[in-house]
Amino acid sequence: MPLVIGVGLLMFQQFNGGIAVIFNCAYIFSTAGFKNAKAVSVAVAAVQFGANIFTCLIVDKLGRRILLLASSVIMCLSQFSLGFYFELYLPLDTNGHQFNASSLPSVFQSIAHTVPVDQLSWLAVTSLIVFNIFFGLAWGPLPWLVMSEIFPLRVRGPASGAATLMALLCAFLVARTFPTLQEALTPQGTYWLYGIFCLLAFIFVYLVVPETKGRTLEEIENYFEKRGDTAYETIQ
Repeated sequence: MPLVIGVGLLMFQQFNGGIAVIFNCAYIFSTAGFKNAKAVSVAVAAVQFGANIFTCLIVDKLGRRILLLASSVIMCLSQFSLGFYFELYLPLDTNGHQFNASSLPSVFQSIAHTVPVDQLSWLAVTSLIVFNIFFGLAWGPLPWLVMSEIFPLRVRGPASGAATLMALLCAFLVARTFPTLQEALTPQGTYWLYGIFCLLAFIFVYLVVPETKGRTLEEIENYFEKRGDTAYETIQ
């Protein structure tokens, strides 16, 4: 069960779309009408870094589970709102004029509706910032922390290696499939898919992941030994 939890957390860490969002911040901001989109992307990354630091201050007060659960919900809503932005927006051409939907490539015809992009830029920016804040608060650092706490000492090396390998493979898979998903599902469908994974991450944490706040490594190991392979209840 500790291996299932460690691998599962790191898989959902990647499949919630964090890498895709971060790698494509500049593109998303450019579609929202920002001229210096790369500079704004750096600012968003700085916000996530600040959230990581804030996590260090509150994680032992609030606990791991509550941060993971709350962040899953907020990240899910952020991904759905980002998809909603791409569903509604009407792109602008290089001269800043509104496109005629009938002249757009087929991939855009389904997402070019009635609202010009400059009227929805706030939605894209807000979604990205909120997503990065809560990713930095929980799903960025906490899967690694929980993994270090739940693996018994006798297998910590091999188990941590296996979980880390899975995380890297999933990160590669998300980065590699992002362009393909954009073409197959449209941009909004891609972000909605990531939102569904955020929801699945919430369910996974709620059902499987125990709270380790305030517990020694020995107490955590004894908990799993007593529960065996049915460790679905949280440590009270």
